[in-house]
Amino acid sequence: MELKSPDETGLFEALYSTRALRRFKPDPVPDEVLFQVIDAAIRAPAGSNQQVWHFLVVRDEAKRKAIGEAYWQTWTSYGKQYVDDPSAIDRLPRQMRLVVRSTDHLARHIAEVPVHLFVCGPAQAAGTIYPAVQNALLACRGLGLGSVVTAFHRGHDATLKPLLGVPDDVTLHALLPIGYPEDKIGPVGRRPVKKHASLDTYGEPWPFAESQPDEGWHERWVHE
Repeated sequence: MELKSPDETGLFEALYSTRALRRFKPDPVPDEVLFQVIDAAIRAPAGSNQQVWHFLVVRDEAKRKAIGEAYWQTWTSYGKQYVDDPSAIDRLPRQMRLVVRSTDHLARHIAEVPVHLFVCGPAQAAGTIYPAVQNALLACRGLGLGSVVTAFHRGHDATLKPLLGVPDDVTLHALLPIGYPEDKIGPVGRRPVKKHASLDTYGEPWPFAESQPDEGWHERWVHE
């Protein structure tokens, strides 16, 4: 896919081609580019217009290393079978194999990703935080950056909050590793809408969705 400038990438093209990316080049992300990501993120809808989000940018190498160590601890528990036997990844079905392999790669290399962006806020504010997270992901797509929403840092507050100076009453809701991706930025393949939507009663088929192609309307918005 040819990468366009933010001015050339339409909204629906970005929506149809923003996917989870977990392999990054070491190239630094300029401040003006990262500022654009966050400036777009804060345009997200906010409950009662209470803009309770806070974006913590971590560039410091020692802090990224410490975050990486905590991240790896979670992966060695959550993905223990793949850490103990990496060849187990090769035996997975293709789609799962790709996801697990890239997750394992990120867990081993997240300390090398040039920017760790924590999206923070009150514990009960997830409904406001995650629209901002999605805005940030779309902004990354438009700027040629890659990212993924991760939560492997959760459970390490005792280590990470003092390291990052985060108050006790603030939650580290999401961690977005951000950098220039090694992999393709899109497109995004999904199961058909008819598998995920119903009409009037849960589980009842939606005739219009049933009549649409399984690949959806991808070709309307993304031209490779």
